[in-house]
Amino acid sequence: MNTKANAWYAKAPFQFELREGELGEIGEDEVLIRIKACGICGTDMTSVKSAAADWEAIGHEVAGIVVRKGARVSHVAEGASVTLETSTFCRTCEWCRDGRYDLCNKGPSFWGRNFSMGFADYIVAPKEVVVPFEGLSFAVASLVEPLGVAVDLTETVDIRMGDDVLVLGLGPIGLMALRLAKLRGARKIYAAARSHSVKRIETALAFGADEIIYTDKTPLETYDFDRGGVDRVLVSAPPSTIPSAFKAARTGGVIGFIGIEYGAGADIAFDANEFHFKKLQLRASHATPALFFPKCIELLKSGAVDGDALISHTFALDAFPDAMKALRDDRGSAVKMVMVND
Repeated sequence: MNTKANAWYAKAPFQFELREGELGEIGEDEVLIRIKACGICGTDMTSVKSAAADWEAIGHEVAGIVVRKGARVSHVAEGASVTLETSTFCRTCEWCRDGRYDLCNKGPSFWGRNFSMGFADYIVAPKEVVVPFEGLSFAVASLVEPLGVAVDLTETVDIRMGDDVLVLGLGPIGLMALRLAKLRGARKIYAAARSHSVKRIETALAFGADEIIYTDKTPLETYDFDRGGVDRVLVSAPPSTIPSAFKAARTGGVIGFIGIEYGAGADIAFDANEFHFKKLQLRASHATPALFFPKCIELLKSGAVDGDALISHTFALDAFPDAMKALRDDRGSAVKMVMVND
């Protein structure tokens, strides 16, 4: 049976088209999913602002319902609620066979696979990335993918009990990473943000931040940290903030970075002597393949991470362009915007 889908396509800068297309017959290892929710990610904003040189389907933080499944799909039933990993590992390459499946990007993915992606009414996905869940709203279930990114960031910097932690960048990833740092036993958590980010600052405090550093008023380089610096820095802000993170770190500090920038903003310069003598480490977090989904589902179900507190706005499929522009322009009240299909 062939299924038609309505899907948003985007092209930089801020151009949008709602297209109708055919998904075709699903294969024996594929699943047809009716999309119930999809969150806007910072990667989507980067694409729409500058990265998408040509038209592309968009959206990857997906939760929905299985409509049909192929003959070789056995782990989910039709009618099941599912969320989607963006990609997975292949199981057969050298990385996987040496136990480093976290470094493999050769496994199945729904990214660019078919006509539609997350901002649509239907999507086809390979069975390997389809993860069943129960006990969550679809809107909150769409947070499983970005929460996995936050888990990867906190695992990468290896937060220890008693560490002082600075979170630099209070988008949804940074806020979830902040909460995870609290759950891992951080002694004190500093959250850095510009003073206009009112809702994000409120959420940071609710998630366990002990102090807010208003970077438009007090540069990180001059901030008076309790211990003269912090043990771990979680950076989900632009690369240009990394040199400030080095200065905020105490001797032996570890800085984790996740983010994408294009053009001149991708390059940074820092004092290599300071980096050397303070024995700092800079570690990249890149959550592909997507991991930790069962753990993230349980964190959201238990309330250890409050998904509802992160969702500041919901919108319908036809309002996607307006939502993207609102997220770009609303610096005070927007945290996470999620499309919800009735």
